[in-house]
Amino acid sequence: MRDVCRYIPHRPPMVLIDTIHDFADDRVTTTTHITPQAPFFRQEENGVPAWVGLEYMAQTAAVWIGLDDERCGREVEPAFLVSSRQFTASVPVFPAGETLYTQVQVHLVEQFIVVFNGRITNAEGELRAEALFTAYRPEDVRAYLSKMTDTQPTGETE
Repeated sequence: MRDVCRYIPHRPPMVLIDTIHDFADDRVTTTTHITPQAPFFRQEENGVPAWVGLEYMAQTAAVWIGLDDERCGREVEPAFLVSSRQFTASVPVFPAGETLYTQVQVHLVEQFIVVFNGRITNAEGELRAEALFTAYRPEDVRAYLSKMTDTQPTGETE
């Protein structure tokens, strides 16, 4: 069993996926159990808002990227969600007690960009959400983060 935390940069309480269900060269599926302890759980709705599904997909994509890094003999490095298109959800809330299966499949790899098709289904296979989204895999993550930090406004006035 592989630990999802090995592949995503998040730490509790922002780890939103529970386990790696299965994986292949071009896709990975993770599971998420919706409980009252789940991040973003809303008692008044008895579940997690469906818009959180985009982050389930992003974290699942990070798992695929980490597994791909390992497969290619590279150090596991984070990638960055750049954009999402066509996110749709068939339900407004993922209800308590439901187990979700988030699958991301590689749609396109072009140098440092990976485009994914994401789908979230429940245990009965019913579609809950889907999206097409893009991740950026910089060649040197530390240099990229350093550059991003150096270009951020400091809040100081001249």
